[in-house]
Amino acid sequence: MTADPRSPVCLKPAGGVAEAALTSAANLLEVQFDDSGSIPHCSLLRLADPAAVMHCRLIEDESSLVETLDARNGFPVVTHSLSLTADRNLAEAWLSPQFAREAAAHGLTAFVRLNDGRQLLLGVSRRFGIEQPLRILSITVDSGRKPADQPAIRLLLESADTAFAATLQPFTNEP
Repeated sequence: MTADPRSPVCLKPAGGVAEAALTSAANLLEVQFDDSGSIPHCSLLRLADPAAVMHCRLIEDESSLVETLDARNGFPVVTHSLSLTADRNLAEAWLSPQFAREAAAHGLTAFVRLNDGRQLLLGVSRRFGIEQPLRILSITVDSGRKPADQPAIRLLLESADTAFAATLQPFTNEP
């Protein structure tokens, strides 16, 4: 029997992002959501080119997802802020002009596995589809200060929606 990924029973008490994969929002052919639970769930996801998904090997304990609900103006807006930190030698694709062009033209969709066991889909939603994808806020290249420091790239992505991120079926190296 497989645990329901939306069930808090299967979650570990651990914070942070364990794994992430990125693709252009234009790579999504079809997405369907199941709203029968308290949290939206992505029940179907088809990609135009599965090989165009960029898997990110993250530096342990350095990446995070923050989702903030702001209802000050009477309408709920959820801001999704995804901070990914990877070894510079393994994530140089984030620095390529092609990645920047694709992210600027179409935005990004992220498949994220949190350390607590949740699998989430960011940059696409039931209400907006791919109209509110993740956008690059910044890319920081850090050489470190000491010889033993690991050179890193930090990618900060953000999107706005009216709901928290949808859960996703568990993935093992592929969304």
